[in-house]
Amino acid sequence: MAFGNAKQIVQRTSGSSAIKLLLLTAKFSRPGLLPLWKALLSPFVHSGEISVPYKEAGKSRRALLRTSDESSDLHSVLEVIVRKVYPLDPAFGAELVIDGGANIGLFSLQASAVYPAAKIVMCEPLPRNIEHLERQMTANQVSAKLMPVCIGGAHRTIPFYCRGANASSFDPHAPYTSVMEIDVLRLGEIIGDSPAKRILIKLDIEGMEIESLHEYVPGESRAVIIFGELHGHKENSPVMARLFAEHGWLFRIGDLSGEDTIFEARSPAAVALGLRNDPNLHIPA
Repeated sequence: MAFGNAKQIVQRTSGSSAIKLLLLTAKFSRPGLLPLWKALLSPFVHSGEISVPYKEAGKSRRALLRTSDESSDLHSVLEVIVRKVYPLDPAFGAELVIDGGANIGLFSLQASAVYPAAKIVMCEPLPRNIEHLERQMTANQVSAKLMPVCIGGAHRTIPFYCRGANASSFDPHAPYTSVMEIDVLRLGEIIGDSPAKRILIKLDIEGMEIESLHEYVPGESRAVIIFGELHGHKENSPVMARLFAEHGWLFRIGDLSGEDTIFEARSPAAVALGLRNDPNLHIPA
């Protein structure tokens, strides 16, 4: 079991939730003992799901992990709940939240706890994730609008290559199980005529972040904070840095050890609010 994950699991969760996550992590990091991990996890599996209760901003939340997508759902839990890769500041007071690439909805659950008055819009194209999203939101009594679309820089319909629950994308080169035609909408279309003056956006959209932001950033004057996953950061972070700099946005990135990294951007109106900065994110050189 990776020590870092184990330590953070114990710090961020407790009781049976910590035990479940430790066993799941061990299952994938120590596969030689797979029969043992399965036996120990078995009492926690109900109707093909493992329920992981946790606290978010002082509110009770429950993540439902599918045994059919155990690895990808665990990855999402470790990223959003345990590592807190999206450090939301309650002082921002988001009125509208756009969850682009919602997957199983953990970011939306986080945002709904931190910004309880915000309207939440989730964009997710994969049918089996959509079905689980609806169950996840119902289980947590969170209201959200669900759109079966992808986010991009132009309104169109394009092939979407289905793989694992968190690995489907527009890239046809990696192995895939099926192909579906998906509508792509611009961020402006998803925001629509919302009167919100403070907007929080999460973009985990498998390489479409550059084109979607090139279309969206120049015309946005409201207080907006964008979190996301930047794919291929070595070639794409300079492109994104130039885009944001040209329009007065603050742009910061996280760990550069892998191919992808977390990024944050704040519009000039959001920067003017003087919110705290996450020490794990830095302005790229």
